Amino acid sequence: MSYKGPGVQMTAPATSNWSPPPCWYEPEFTPTQFSDYINSNYRSAESAWGTMGDTYGADDFHKGDKGTWYQLIIPDATKADACVNLDPWKWIAPDQPSTPDIPTVDPKTLAGLAFNRTILPKPDITLRPIAQNQLVNLDTEIAFDKALPKVWVTASLDNPAFGIHVAATTTAVPVRLTVDAGTQYADPQSCTYDLKASGGKYSVNTKDAGCNVTYDKASPNGGYPLKASVVWEVTWTPSADPDGPPSAPGLPNGQSSKQFQVTVREDQTVNR
Repeated sequence: MSYKGPGVQMTAPATSNWSPPPCWYEPEFTPTQFSDYINSNYRSAESAWGTMGDTYGADDFHKGDKGTWYQLIIPDATKADACVNLDPWKWIAPDQPSTPDIPTVDPKTLAGLAFNRTILPKPDITLRPIAQNQLVNLDTEIAFDKALPKVWVTASLDNPAFGIHVAATTTAVPVRLTVDAGTQYADPQSCTYDLKASGGKYSVNTKDAGCNVTYDKASPNGGYPLKASVVWEVTWTPSADPDGPPSAPGLPNGQSSKQFQVTVREDQTVNR
């Protein structure tokens, strides 16, 4: 299995309880290769799996038949109990469909694997006034220092020996920014903005926006924990093309956040 994605600095993981299957089968051996593998590793008396050669060699490892020996893949050992009743290898003929007891890898599974490897950049923003010098009754404006790119990851399984190429790409696009004041002493306490695309990247500048967090009480020692969060819409396509048409069912949204400690003081010269 291989993965690839864009070369962006990414620091905050996608957040979701969605996950790929706990295990599946991937093509591994031709009949002759499997025969050599079993006879080299599981025929000795010292091997705890010495009977495995007899088990899988009963039909001469399907030599001369069209098909492939698949190996069971368990990427997360903590979930191995869900796969305990599955054989470590399965003979699968070319026209044999995937079934619950033979879950072969497919684009949807790869999309899940790519999703779990998707890392989302935190919003790189500037507060105006700066975080250390916020003022009571003055709008807290937000601007992006660097626009956010879309993020994509491709998971693929390539086995030229068996003519197998399966791929899926997950793509995350930043769509909304929400700013939370971190205290009840603000009006409004939160604002949400749609991000705007420009040059293939996404950002927002809230100057003159209809909503900006406004503090109405000076902060205590340590300040208020203002939080900026970006929602990312995540789709997947059954290919290595991040611009391919999205497939259903979709994937959950992702979120990346960054927190700022803001110091708010009173300034009698500020008039509203």
